[in-house]
Amino acid sequence: MSRPLEESPYAFTVPALVEAVPAARDRVVDRARGLGLALDEELTYDLKLLTGELVANSVTHTQAACVVCVRWTGERLRVEVTDVDPISAAPSQALSTDEHGRGLFLVAAVATAWGSQRCAAGKKTWFELAVPVSAEATATLTSSHGEVPAEQAIGSREGGIHPLAEPVPIAGPHARVVHQAA
Repeated sequence: MSRPLEESPYAFTVPALVEAVPAARDRVVDRARGLGLALDEELTYDLKLLTGELVANSVTHTQAACVVCVRWTGERLRVEVTDVDPISAAPSQALSTDEHGRGLFLVAAVATAWGSQRCAAGKKTWFELAVPVSAEATATLTSSHGEVPAEQAIGSREGGIHPLAEPVPIAGPHARVVHQAA
C-alpha cells in the first residue's frame, strides 16, 4: 500500500537501556533513507547525534522505555521522542568540569528546529533537520515489512499490535519519575 511521503509516520519503542541507543539511531537513519531522503555523511552524522541525545536523555532520566517517531513534514525530517516524564526538556547550565549536561545545547546548535512539550504520555521532545529528497525518490512511499505506524507502536500491548486513535500514556497517573545523574 502506498501513502504520500508527508503522511508516513513510523514509530518504534526503545527499551529503557542506554545500550539500546545505537540501534535506535540506526533505525532512524534507515527510515530516513527509506523515505528517499538524501543523507550524505554529514547529515547522517547529525541525524545519529541528535537522535542519540534525545533517546539517551529519555531512557537515562526516566528509566523507562520511550517511543521514537520519524516523519517527513514535506520540508524537513522530524524525529520525536515521547517518554513518561511530564517536564519539558530544556538545556541545563553545565559547568566546564561536568561530564554531562550539554546534549540539548548540541541539539539546539545542530537541528534546524527543536522543542519539547507535554503530551498525554508525559512529554514529546523533537528535532527537525532540513534534508533534501534524493533524485530517485518519488512523492509516495511503499510500506515495507516490519514497519509499524506510529499510532500502533504507541498502543502496542504484550507484543501484539492494538491500533488506537489517541496515544496512550506509557505509565499510569501515579507513576513516579525519578531523575538521576548518569
